Amino acid sequence: MLEPLADLLLGACCPGCGRPGGGLCPHCLEAVRPRPRVIVDGPPPVLACLPYRDPLPALVTAYKDRGAGWLGDQLAAWLAVGLAAAVAAAQTPVTLVPMPSDRAAVRRRGADHCADLVTAASGLCGLPRGSVQQLLRRTRRVRDQIQVGHEERAANQAGSMRADPYSPGSPDPGSGQRPVVLIDDIRTTGASLDEGVRALEAAGHRILVCLVLADAEHPARWA
Repeated sequence: MLEPLADLLLGACCPGCGRPGGGLCPHCLEAVRPRPRVIVDGPPPVLACLPYRDPLPALVTAYKDRGAGWLGDQLAAWLAVGLAAAVAAAQTPVTLVPMPSDRAAVRRRGADHCADLVTAASGLCGLPRGSVQQLLRRTRRVRDQIQVGHEERAANQAGSMRADPYSPGSPDPGSGQRPVVLIDDIRTTGASLDEGVRALEAAGHRILVCLVLADAEHPARWA
């Protein structure tokens, strides 16, 4: 277990393909080209930056579970391409809401990786401080989606989130008066996004678009 982690921390190999060298190799960088596109018409529509195919799965796993926090800058840069497109289409200030991570996963990993990516991407897009708001909370434990079959994922997520209520009279620009962009890292069946949308709408928020770094459900749309 220690050797792969040491390799990543020391930059002895590319975390995408394992080639010797420091950081991401040119081959992996060339292979990942963000092309934001709507993969679900909605409402709300779902916008994805990338297809979830090699080398991205290895990079996300290294970032979240193998101690390669330095990859966050690159992943955030790819996410920022889609975020910039969503913000431009909105033509109004927006509130960015990261998908809430399970508390046990945050403790195990030592960070809330989705929130960190959203914050970094927001900065790269030049959005005002305070644009990122943790409006969603988990109400119960859920199993990691990678440990649950596709047919069980909706039940695993159902009723697992609540949102801070929309407050139309508040002077705080991030309190829910702006339309929401709900953001997650990877979309597979969409169960997590569906639950986030449900909770936000139940609390009175208007979701403009859901944004994900990568889409794992519609490979044909990325041909």
